[in-house]
Amino acid sequence: DAAYCIGSAASSDSYLRGERVLQVAADSGAEAIHPGYGFLSENADFADAVAAAGLSFIGPPGSSMRAMGSKDAAKRLMEAAGVPLLPGYHGEDQAYETLSAEADKCGLADGHPVLLKAVLGGGGKGMRIVRSQGELARAGR
Repeated sequence: DAAYCIGSAASSDSYLRGERVLQVAADSGAEAIHPGYGFLSENADFADAVAAAGLSFIGPPGSSMRAMGSKDAAKRLMEAAGVPLLPGYHGEDQAYETLSAEADKCGLADGHPVLLKAVLGGGGKGMRIVRSQGELARAGR
């Protein structure tokens, strides 16, 4: 085993500096980079740079990160691949009338709750449980 200094303790001076990680990998003769968890592991451009440097990136390729980074694009990709999905609406038309009709198709008309989810936002932000058309009207505003 060997240890290489990437930078000081501050993340902005060390493990967030992808160019420095790549330089140390080249200098050490490494064949692959495992980016750890978070930070560079979620950076599509870093994954691409690792591949461009002729190294193996231990993680998904940048193209997959980009595709999965957008929830609506990810759902369309999975749908096209034949992955079983819960019913839902992912269309461009976000008018209330369209959302109302689509919510009814997803079970709201039969008394089942639906989940209203903003395309952007993470960690549960922008998610609303809707149990009626009245709640849908309030949640969508």
